[in-house]
Amino acid sequence: MSCSSPDEIPADFHRIGLLTRRSGQPVQVPFRARLLKPTALAEVQDIHQEALRRLPEPGLVRADSEAFFAHHFSGEGRTLGVFAEDRLIAYGILGLPAGPDYRYDRFLEDLGLPAGEWPRMAQLIGVAVRPEWRGNSLHRRLCEWRLELAHTVHRWQIAAVSAPGNPCSWRNLLAAGLRVKGIKLLGGQQLRYLLHADLRGAPPLDSAGAVTVEVSAMTEQRRLLATGYWGYAAVVAQNVPQLRYARPLPP
Repeated sequence: MSCSSPDEIPADFHRIGLLTRRSGQPVQVPFRARLLKPTALAEVQDIHQEALRRLPEPGLVRADSEAFFAHHFSGEGRTLGVFAEDRLIAYGILGLPAGPDYRYDRFLEDLGLPAGEWPRMAQLIGVAVRPEWRGNSLHRRLCEWRLELAHTVHRWQIAAVSAPGNPCSWRNLLAAGLRVKGIKLLGGQQLRYLLHADLRGAPPLDSAGAVTVEVSAMTEQRRLLATGYWGYAAVVAQNVPQLRYARPLPP
């Protein structure tokens, strides 16, 4: 099966639903998700900047440039937006690298995938929700919708990064089917889980041999990853975030 180009992503892609929380209070507000046009650049940046201002600690989310957002509107990617009450309230970026000249995150190389997989690579590389609309599972939904879009253009290899200190992010990526397969420094200084999924399928995990590790125990997690374990489930014990690891079963 040949790979499609970003231009072949269905322009009419949309999803509708109901938001049930606003600023922690119950509501019934319809939403619509659709692909954004470059004219939404300023609104997307505004949501991104608001998310950066509200971080509990610096570095949990990367500060991306205007050029980064612009590139993924109509270049090597697409951006999904969620609207409520005629206002953009959330976005998610799907990176669609054309090849090894892609200028941003090179997750294919981080994962050790062969260069021939560039045309099958998709990257979940940016998502944010306006604070008053958090609690409606929009982050998770934006992960799932972007996977749907990647599938439509035969981009089977899915990658993302998430700060260990940002459990809301990596829990949603795990729930969408990605697995922690590495730990890297983003930009040389920001610690990140490297997550990956192959939409064509993956071997089941040996849950009987699973190991649970505190998220703060980076040395132990690196050891597990180096010996073939994948992180696959979030665990909370006595308010301490943990990650469960297991090896894939042999075919």
